[in-house]
Amino acid sequence: MSDNKLFLEELKYLVENELSLNEYLIDQLEERFNKNPFLITQIYQILVKNKPLLPFLNDVESVVYDYIVNEEMFNDKTYYGATLFVAELFDTTQTYIKCKVSQTSKMIKKIS
Repeated sequence: MSDNKLFLEELKYLVENELSLNEYLIDQLEERFNKNPFLITQIYQILVKNKPLLPFLNDVESVVYDYIVNEEMFNDKTYYGATLFVAELFDTTQTYIKCKVSQTSKMIKKIS
């Protein structure tokens, strides 16, 4: 399992169990996953905002990437620019982000 997936699963666990994100937890996550505190807080807030959906998410990684890509596109970025931004945020490849976003789109189509 990738570090990004573990990182996102850890944040999902915190939100599902209603554990607040304090300075100690941020420091631990920062050290363990090499993520900056702003990103940790931002992802935590995204998950809190979407807490009712969390039990139904099989792949939190895909959903978070898709959410951020859509937010960036809403803020006048192209799909290419948005996926590149997310890839740089999570220190992974743009192709991987595109693949994960595509998985989310397929999952949503199945649900609809």
